[in-house]
Amino acid sequence: MPDVFTPGNLIRIKDFKFEDGNTRDKYMFVLLRNDGGAYVISSLTTSQNKLNVSAIGSGCYYDARISTYYHFSAGEVLGDGDFYFDKDTYIFFRENIRRIEVAALDVYVSATNQLAAAHITTLKKEELKWLLQCVINSKFTPKDLKDELATYKDSF
Repeated sequence: MPDVFTPGNLIRIKDFKFEDGNTRDKYMFVLLRNDGGAYVISSLTTSQNKLNVSAIGSGCYYDARISTYYHFSAGEVLGDGDFYFDKDTYIFFRENIRRIEVAALDVYVSATNQLAAAHITTLKKEELKWLLQCVINSKFTPKDLKDELATYKDSF
């Protein structure tokens, strides 16, 4: 599996195909990759605050209506490079944490589509741990994924 899908990586996927068949460019955090390379657990970001939540800075927040969510402040550098989101950006965990088969991601890194998935930055270990803990705390994250993510988070 390509290195772009390493845990902690933020990647930008051109024309990401959603389960409903729609496509558009999306940022995706890779939260975990299983040792066998069969799947990754990932989360998509959005700059659309349609749930009208508030946040003071980057980090995990709780709202009784939606459980936990993660906020990235506009202009705040993420990870090991100089990348930042131009707008406040969120991860809402409701129906947004999923296991994706490697075969479904191969289309973004094939020889004919080399620029479809681009590595943007890699979260520092502490940043990744905070994000993982927020995912684990969400009531909407399926239990089997919580267990895998917790085991992974505790391994480093």
